[in-house]
Amino acid sequence: MIRSALVFAFLLLYVPPASVVGIVISHLTGSVGILYRLGRFGVRTALVLARTRIVTSGLEHLAETRNTVVMPNHVSHLDAPVLFEVLGVDFKALVKAELFRLPFFGRVLLRAGFIPVHREDKEKARLAVDAAIASLREGHCFLVFPEGTRSRTGALGDFRKGAFVAAVQAGSRILPVAVRGTRELMPRGGFRIRRGTVEVRVLDPLDAGSYSYDDRDRLLAEVRSRIAAALS
Repeated sequence: MIRSALVFAFLLLYVPPASVVGIVISHLTGSVGILYRLGRFGVRTALVLARTRIVTSGLEHLAETRNTVVMPNHVSHLDAPVLFEVLGVDFKALVKAELFRLPFFGRVLLRAGFIPVHREDKEKARLAVDAAIASLREGHCFLVFPEGTRSRTGALGDFRKGAFVAAVQAGSRILPVAVRGTRELMPRGGFRIRRGTVEVRVLDPLDAGSYSYDDRDRLLAEVRSRIAAALS
């Protein structure tokens, strides 16, 4: 519990001033790069305090990330910060709209180009996907958890089709990613962080642009099978 308390105390003290400084510099320079640098420093420090060790493979697939959708499995609140740190990519994401109401952090998400998703409103959800397609076509990289939410059991869940439709329409490159160990360190339903090792494997990419809209189920199945094989 002491380790978890240290992590949350650090974030509580770091996020507000870092957010203000980052947003101001971002507006002055016209670049959001400072937001990612400050964010990555904060995440890296938090992971050190949590004594989280990360083992990686396949990072060579990140040499090109324009118009790319990174698709990992999802079992823990630790997944996103671990991936943010280890992948080293200034990615965008579709994020539930409630997070944009958080003090300081919500403003950073908005400024960085993250897209709010109103899951209960189908029309707004469709507009969010359209915004993601436009952002991908501009060359941005997106992090998407295709399961949509954290697995309750740790087993790989069903994938939602929205991200695959977006990737097909934007002609994107998909990078499947297998994450192991985060559930043991921070299980769903709690905020205690245990020390330990996380494994992140970036798998061979797929060209979503070579699939048609009618092939979206086949693309989904291929990505899911690659992640399932890596996890097994």
